[in-house]
Formats: sequence, C-alpha cells, structure tokens
Amino acid sequence: MAKAIPRLQADVRMTMFDHIQEHSPHYFNERFAGSLASKISDMTTAVESILQQLFWPIISSIAMSIFGAIFLWFVHPILACILILWIIAHLSICLMFSKTCDVYEHQHGESRSTLVGKIVDSLTNYFAVNLFYRFSYEKRALAPHQIEEEKTNIAARKYVEKMRSVTSFFYVTICFIGINGFVIYLWLQHQITTGEVAQVFSTMWNIAAVMWAVGGALPAFFQSFGIAKQAYSVMLDPQDMGDKPDAKDLKIKAGEIVFENVSFQYGETKLFSNKNVHIRGGEKVGLVGFTGAGKSTFISLILRLFTLHTGKILIDGKNIADITLESLRRQIALIPQDPVLFHRTLRENISYGKPEANEAEIFAAAKLAHCDEFIRNIPKGYDSKVGERGTKLSGGEKQRIAIARAILVDAPILILDEATSSLDSVTEKYIQDSLSTIMQGRTTIVIAHRLSTLSRMDRILVFDKGKIVEEGTHTDLMNMNGMYAKMWNMQVGGFLPERPT
Repeated sequence: MAKAIPRLQADVRMTMFDHIQEHSPHYFNERFAGSLASKISDMTTAVESILQQLFWPIISSIAMSIFGAIFLWFVHPILACILILWIIAHLSICLMFSKTCDVYEHQHGESRSTLVGKIVDSLTNYFAVNLFYRFSYEKRALAPHQIEEEKTNIAARKYVEKMRSVTSFFYVTICFIGINGFVIYLWLQHQITTGEVAQVFSTMWNIAAVMWAVGGALPAFFQSFGIAKQAYSVMLDPQDMGDKPDAKDLKIKAGEIVFENVSFQYGETKLFSNKNVHIRGGEKVGLVGFTGAGKSTFISLILRLFTLHTGKILIDGKNIADITLESLRRQIALIPQDPVLFHRTLRENISYGKPEANEAEIFAAAKLAHCDEFIRNIPKGYDSKVGERGTKLSGGEKQRIAIARAILVDAPILILDEATSSLDSVTEKYIQDSLSTIMQGRTTIVIAHRLSTLSRMDRILVFDKGKIVEEGTHTDLMNMNGMYAKMWNMQVGGFLPERPT
C-alpha cells in the first residue's frame, strides 16, 4: 500500500492533468482554473480513501464474517443463518443509503470546487483587490459560495450520521439481543456446551466489532466515492481540440497560408462567412481593424485554437485539421499582446518554446529582444524567478521576454499581436529593427493598432465585422481614401481608437 497508493495517485493526477490541459481556450474561459485544480486534488485524495476503506475494514471484515458463519454452522445452523441474515441486512441498509449519500457528497464536492475556484480567482487578481482596497468586498463576494459549501457539507454529514444511527440499531438489536439471546436459550436447553457458548460469544463479539467498523467505514467509503465521482466529471468533458486518429506531422517549408470558404461563429454570433484569404510563403502581412473586427480570431483559427464550422485552412497545401497539433504549434511563434509568464526563472521562461536550447542560444535571443540588459542587472540574473504571471516584471519587460521566447523558437511562421504595445519608443525602435531581421524569409502576420508599425508590411488586410474590406500596401490603401485612410486619420498619439466615431 505504501508503494501502490502514491504511484496510483501520481498516475491519476497526471492523467487528469493531461486530459484537462488539452482542451480548447473556450473550455478554460468557461471554468475556474482553481476549480479544476481542486477536482484533481479531490480525486487523488478520494482514491486513497476509497482503497483504504475498501481493503480495511470492508473486505477483511466481510471475509472474517464469512469464516465466522462457517464456524457457527458447525455449532448450530440457526446461529449461522441469523448471522448471515444480519450481515445481509447490515450491508443492504448501507447500500440503500449509499446512493443518496453519493448525491449529497457530489453536491458538496461541486460547491467546494466552486468556492476554491472563486478564492483562487480573487488571490490571482490580488493587485486589483489591493489597488481598490476591496478586501471586504471580496469577502462579501465569497460569502454566498461559502454559505452554500457549508450548507451542502452539513447536509452530507447529517445524512451520514443518519445512516450510522440506523446501522447501529440493527447492530444492537440483531447482534446482541438476537444472536446472544438465542445462544443463551440453547445453553439453557442443554443443546450446546458452556465452552461452545464462550466460543460463540467470543466469535460474535469479534464479528460485531468488525461489522461496527464496517458501519463506520461504509459512510466514509461512499463519501469518498461521491467526491471521486464529482471530480471525475472533468474526465467526461469531451476534448474539442484533439487530433484525428490518422493525423500526420506537418513540416512547414514555404509557409503559405490559405483560407478556403472558412465559416466560424462564437455561439450565435457569426464572425466569418465563406472567408477566402491567400498569404504567400514568406510574405509579411498586417491586420488592422477596430476591436471585434475578427483579427485575433483569424490568428486563433490558424493556430487551431478553435474548430471551424465549415471550410478549411491550408498551410503549404495541407489541411491543418488533418495534422497533429504539436507539429502545427511548434512551427508557429506567437508574440501576444498581453504575455503571461510562469512563476519560474527567466531562463526557463525564455526557453519555454525550445527547452533544449543551450546558453548561447538563450543569450542571443535575449539580446535581440533587448532584455539581456535588464536581466543582467537583476541579482540572480537569468536564474531569477519572475513571480506569478510575471508580476515582478514591468509590462515592457514581460513583453521583451515573450519576444525573446518567440525568437528562440525560430519558427517558419511568425505572428505578432500588438507585440510592441507595452514598450517605450526607444526600445520599440530597437526591437522593430530586430524583428525586421527575424521576419526575413518567414511568413509574418502582424496585428497592430499603431498603424505606423505596418509601413514595412508587404500587404495590409483591413478587417471590418469579420470581412476583409480592403487590402494592399500602406501607400495603396491611403490612395484608396477608404476605411484604412479613415483609421489613419483617426489615430490619436499614433494609436487606433477602439471604435469609429
């Protein structure tokens, strides 16, 4: 048990983690990360409790009772029958209660997971809580969930005690009054000897003791089973981003991207309808448009973060739905607008896209991203931890770490989603020069609200409500005097406003 249970728990934990992490972003947007982590923890704890209660005292006690019944049969068959009937009644009552016990514990498990998720969400956003001094507000916000958890916890425990009360009644009435009374009757009738009376009393006392233990173990067993069932529910959620059974690896060479009659919608909101786009291999393409125009969704579909409703996306002539996600994602480097770092060292965060990278490669990428300077000024340098979600770094520093990570990947397709928005003007100029060098020979897609950063693009696509309404170079689009020209003139301080006025 000392070896088996920890190994089983590790296997269960990693299996659940592996299943959960391969879901789409939509799955995580609808759930609390803390709640999912709580369910993994609940399952590993419940598995240990189930096994311990099952092996001792449940199975061992039942085995002991069977041998006891065989012994009593040789003393007097009626004694054995009474014992067997008592065991059957005892277990039947426990099983009768078990289904409802399972329901109560399932409800408690769900309310506890929700509460933990809310707590983790509040702690994760501690900066906003501190900034607005909303400690009392957060406590009040958690109160209904704490009340619900307490309510379901009490209900589950009360039902368990009700179960114990009923089994205790049968324990006293049938065991001590029924069997022991009948033994005394047989002795008075001189049908059994005094030695047999002593042996029967001793045997029954031991059996009664272990069955009493079973009466206490079964509620705990069913409680653990209810918790495990609630936690296991996450394993029943279908993975919406898995590979096809016959999926093949993709080796990107040219980097050509083609949208063929692509339709996609969020819920009831249709964003793309029969969209057709052709990005040549090695081409640098800019995406512009007001918020909600579909730029980020366009990129998400290339990364296969969402499933298309109709149509297909081809990379080098191969449908990305037919290739493995791993081979796709490893050949696309994305620099997001709001990078989130792991609470690990700077070295680990930079090399996350290429864990096997050596020191020279990491340092070279850091220098190109202009983060080597500030890293070396930190006491532990590249071995410094960045805090949860990178809270020890400024927005610009986090952005540069994300850029270094993408540079190190050295992927044939490069995507920049407002990659320099958090940088000061001087640092941005240096990094733009570095990125221009990196873009050479790669298919590059750039989203920018600062339209001046797109002047070096081969082509600019102007999005409006999911449609591409204009395309061409910066000069071509300005000469059209259309939507792009209007956005250019609307810019304030070099940035595009969220909505047209």
